[in-house]
Amino acid sequence: MRPTQVYSNTCNVLDAARQRVSFIFDNFEDIKVSVSGGKDSTVLAHLMLMEAKRRQRKIGVFFLDEEVVYQSTIDQVSWLIEDIAPDNVIPLWLQIEFDLTNSTSFGENHLTAWEPGKHDLWMRPKKSYAIKFAPWDREKQIIHDKNIGLNYYAVIDNFEHCYNNAAFTVGLRGTEHPNRWRAVSKNPVTIGESSIYWASPKGDNFAMYPIFDWNIHDVWKYIFEQKLRYSKIYDYMFKKGMPINEMRTSSLIHEKSFKSICELPEFEPKTYNRLVKRIKGIQFAQETGKSAKMFKARQLPKNFKSWMAYRDFLLETYPDPASKHVFETRFARHLNNEWVARQQCRQLVLNDIGNFVPVESKPDPREELIAYYRSVL
Repeated sequence: MRPTQVYSNTCNVLDAARQRVSFIFDNFEDIKVSVSGGKDSTVLAHLMLMEAKRRQRKIGVFFLDEEVVYQSTIDQVSWLIEDIAPDNVIPLWLQIEFDLTNSTSFGENHLTAWEPGKHDLWMRPKKSYAIKFAPWDREKQIIHDKNIGLNYYAVIDNFEHCYNNAAFTVGLRGTEHPNRWRAVSKNPVTIGESSIYWASPKGDNFAMYPIFDWNIHDVWKYIFEQKLRYSKIYDYMFKKGMPINEMRTSSLIHEKSFKSICELPEFEPKTYNRLVKRIKGIQFAQETGKSAKMFKARQLPKNFKSWMAYRDFLLETYPDPASKHVFETRFARHLNNEWVARQQCRQLVLNDIGNFVPVESKPDPREELIAYYRSVL
């Protein structure tokens, strides 16, 4: 097994993380740890709960339940909340109605998680101790984009606004999210008498990243050495040869992880069967999710001569008028070339109304290359 990253002869990333965790407990009375059921949040939750247990304090363990997730994810979060240090946990399992982008169907491009009146179709019953209704004033709630509604990130922001001077710890790692990390690290914040570069202000609270400098090997080394339970979905994905950066334990239907549906009948057949009943288009997505022509938009369908023609066809036949208008308005700001059109096609087939897989609007690099060779030949 690889050794843990070392800063100096006396400090490695684990020591540094424990020092940061101790700093958080020294400076904040109200502490939350956000968990997803993934490997990073499992490590962070364990670090935080061990310190809470040592100090005989309680901390909140926050999980926003998107409903359409692996059962392995639910089992893992249940373990984090109920089994590691239950006497030191304030469970903040949020199972409220909110909107999810559905990248698996043109006919149903949004899913309302925990939709009232559809209890018989829910993926599973709600937890007995879950927060089942929004704990904030609905009349004052934050909506980032009226076309998207109360989505995942809006729920997070509204929930955080319920608190004041709280530390929300997140298992973000710089090696996995370099752009997000650069945005954080270039603006250190002052807490108490210390200036730290692993946190960022969020309204009246702080988002804090104690394991920001860990790499993936550090994460798995800690899980192994501490004999921690982890989501078994990682084992399934590893056996199928899935790239590490594509292993996700979150929502099965959003634009970055829907490909997991391709293997879902094998990984978790019961979850797949419930998902088929819950959402239209799941079987189609499962059968075509790996196609270079479909969701990846890497190969142009043979009945189209250009990506621009394919984009225009997708726009013309897009079934939801409101979403269609959003795409048309967005695309009007882009350059009109084959390079851009291929990315626009991907947004359309993913129902990426939230622009989470953004289009890089720039001149077609292939045209520049052709022009160069024409000039030298």
